[in-house]
Amino acid sequence: MNIAVKTRFAKALVALILMLGITSEALANNKFFDQRYRGWLWFDESDRENAVDNQDLNSAEDKAKLPTLQEMQEAKRENEKFAQELEMLKHLAIRHPDNLEYIKLYKLKEKEMMDRAQLLGINWLMANFLNPDIVDELENPQNIYGRDIKKGEKKNSDTQKLKDLSLKVELFVFRQDDCPYCATLEKHLHRFANKYGFKVEAITPDNSQSRYFKSNPSPELIEALSLEVMPTVIAVVNNTRGRFELGRGAVSVADLEEKSLLLAKYLEDQSKQEARGNNINKYSKQ
Repeated sequence: MNIAVKTRFAKALVALILMLGITSEALANNKFFDQRYRGWLWFDESDRENAVDNQDLNSAEDKAKLPTLQEMQEAKRENEKFAQELEMLKHLAIRHPDNLEYIKLYKLKEKEMMDRAQLLGINWLMANFLNPDIVDELENPQNIYGRDIKKGEKKNSDTQKLKDLSLKVELFVFRQDDCPYCATLEKHLHRFANKYGFKVEAITPDNSQSRYFKSNPSPELIEALSLEVMPTVIAVVNNTRGRFELGRGAVSVADLEEKSLLLAKYLEDQSKQEARGNNINKYSKQ
């Protein structure tokens, strides 16, 4: 290789190195979202206002594309007509099973229905894909992993609600010795109370003693409450006259959890209503 060729090669190599260095530095200095080639900034700043205007226009066009009441009524009539024809053809095929033509007509009508259903299913998924806000994957997960996470979160939330409720109420189980269901309920109530921290006492019409709870003979209270079923579990809200029945008979832990969650929801709603009422009174006095 002669000197002239070597010189040109060296210059080209230097130019390439400089160009690569400048390009690398420029890319390094650019912010992530300024890298247009990656598809993030699909329009320039100067086009943003036009994009907003176009968005408003598209929104108006979408509203204009909504079907009219007449079109929806016509679709309903067509669907009802189709369903009636399918039903009649089915009865015809059943009534005349030896007539292959009737069976064929019913099968063709059924195939039309199945083809439409399949197309609806495909486009249903496509609509969800193109409009991800339609399906809330957090509130209503569509796959088994999401549902398991949602189920676990609900279980943890319910557990905390019941533990919080145990600080607001005290449970009383009304029982007696000759009751065939009392032993079963008290066993489940004992597990429930230990799991969530509820305080429980037993009330009896006689001097019988509960295996699980401190027992208090009080036939007067039972008569005052007009209790005729044993066992019965009643929750009394602390420092109030509020009392709520959580179960009677041989209820399970799950039954007690369900009723107690309803009680927690009721007390929460009542508290919110009282807070709103206090705010209204406060502003009305100002």
